[in-house]
This record gives sequence, structure tokens and C-alpha cells, in this order.
Amino acid sequence: MMNSLQTLNNNFEVQQNLYFTLSDNKYAIPLKNVVEVMKLPALDYPQKLPNNIIGVLKFNNININILDVRFYLDIPVTKYSVENKLIVVKTDESIFGIVVDNIENIIDFENYKIERLPFVSDNKIIDSLYHIEEQTVSILNMYALEQVLRQGNETKNVDIKSLFPTDEKSVEIFNSRAKYLITKLNNSVAQTAFVNDKFVTFALNETSYCINLKYVKEVTNKTNIIQLPCSPDYIEGLMTVRGDFITVINFKKFLNLTKTDYSQKPKVIIVDSEQYKIGFLVDEIFEIADIPEELIDNKKTSIEDSFISSEIIRGNDIQLLINMDKVMSDEKMFIDEE
Repeated sequence: MMNSLQTLNNNFEVQQNLYFTLSDNKYAIPLKNVVEVMKLPALDYPQKLPNNIIGVLKFNNININILDVRFYLDIPVTKYSVENKLIVVKTDESIFGIVVDNIENIIDFENYKIERLPFVSDNKIIDSLYHIEEQTVSILNMYALEQVLRQGNETKNVDIKSLFPTDEKSVEIFNSRAKYLITKLNNSVAQTAFVNDKFVTFALNETSYCINLKYVKEVTNKTNIIQLPCSPDYIEGLMTVRGDFITVINFKKFLNLTKTDYSQKPKVIIVDSEQYKIGFLVDEIFEIADIPEELIDNKKTSIEDSFISSEIIRGNDIQLLINMDKVMSDEKMFIDEE
């Protein structure tokens, strides 16, 4: 069995979080509250829209309110662009969206390291902090945010429409994303926001791939990978993640891709199996997407690769679904240690 040299600490519970940036600040949302992550689409603006809501989006047959938490945190609200992301979140009773700048990681927060604030703001949106190396991450309280949304708290009086770009190319991109959501709704058999078919989409070279979120322990930046002598070329080396040693696989070499160079800021997707943790090096993380099962089953791939189980067409995007069961059970994942 591959020796990842890891020491798992089972004494402390951990909570998976979606870690993102907004106006150069770091925030996190418990992954259990995340329904989907997407690129920001065009929004609707009803005439009586409260000034604490930046727009409305038709999502899975319901209209959801879209928020920008900067309005509640006394942070200057800058203009949006086609690069912004939208996180659709849920509580026990509500579903709504939060606009962010960029999705950074899926990461485990050890509960005993979460710092509860001795005081909280009136809206209680942030009630705890987490320190990752030298960075401080503010954890958003989804239920407090839900309460603020219901109460319709007054915020800065800003012309919301003026925050969105008006150039022809940007408008076309926003509208095409909104049209894709409508198409996705019309083609979906299970029209619900509480489905479990969530996938992490990512890039290897110029091709988009995805794996089921159930395999993903977390996503992290590539940092200080230690090379292992006399190891196969598809093993990138070892890296440490909060005290654990993780074996990192060069996914491009593992999948026998012809181009094996990586982007300047690659990511590592850490997969947790019953036997070990393993990291897979990728170029870029795109989003967490809801892909209905029937869409996967009805598509076949012409690519002759045993690791690719389906070619999924979502709007203008094509993603190759990687069969992680085959990857994790492949003979290359087992090394003779004698």
C-alpha cells in the first residue's frame, strides 16, 4: 500500500468549509450549507427590491434573493465583473445566494481551533474566526444572515444596477449564464435545490474535468512539495497539511496526458479513502456544480480512457467525469515498499 506517512488525528472533530475572498478579505461558509457554486449570471431586479438585496435569480424553479455581505460589514462595495462567483446556500428553511470575488479552497476547520468572538456585531453575521497560517478567515453565520434577510435590514443606499458592467461583451456573458440555468431547470427531472449530485470541476491543461464532491476532503494550494527519490514519475512528492503528510499525484502524468506542465498557481485536491489520503495536482478549480444523475447517465464519451466515465455537456461547457473508484483502485496507487 502506498505509504503517505500520515498521522491522522481522530481526537478532534472537523468541519468542511468553503473558503473564499471578497474585497481582499477571507471568509468561509460551512460546506453543509452550500448548494452550488457558479459564475455570476444576470440577475432580475423587481421594482420593489429592498436595498439589502442586489437581485433575484430563478434557481431550480424558485426565485432566490442574492446578497452582497459587504453591505452589512461596512466594507466598500466595488463594481462586479464576469469574474465574480455566486454561492447558493441553504439553511433549514431558506435558500439564497451570496456574491463573492473568488473561491479559494474547500478546507477542514478543526473545531477546537475555531475562535469564538467575545462580542459580535448587531447583525451577528460573523461570530467566529479561524487562522490558517498567517491568514485570518471570518466564518459567516448562515442563520444570522438568513435572519437579516428576513428582517429586511436597511443598508447603504446604492444604485445596484450601476455596479454591474454595461459593455456588450459582459452583458452577453451574464445573459448566457442565466439562459444556461433556465435550460438546466427545464432539463432537470429532480427540480430541487437540495440534491446530492455535487461535483468539483477543475482544469487539466485546456480541458475541464469533474469528480464527485463525496470524494473530496479539501482543496489546497500547492506548497512545498518534497520530492521522493526512486519514486514513479507520476508521484509529485509529499506535502504537509496541518501536520499530515500527503502523497501528491501528478494527475496529468497519471492520466497519461501529453502536456504535463502546470499553471503558475496549481491546486491540490485531497481525496480521502478508507486506507489513505492522497492529493491530486490540478491547474485550476472552477466551481462546485450540481450535475443531475440523468445528465451523466445519458451521455457517453468517445474518449478511450478507462478513467473517464462520461462526457457531460452543460450549456457551452463540456466536462469529463473521472471515475475516482477506478483511479483509487488502480495498480499505480499501490507501491511495493520492499
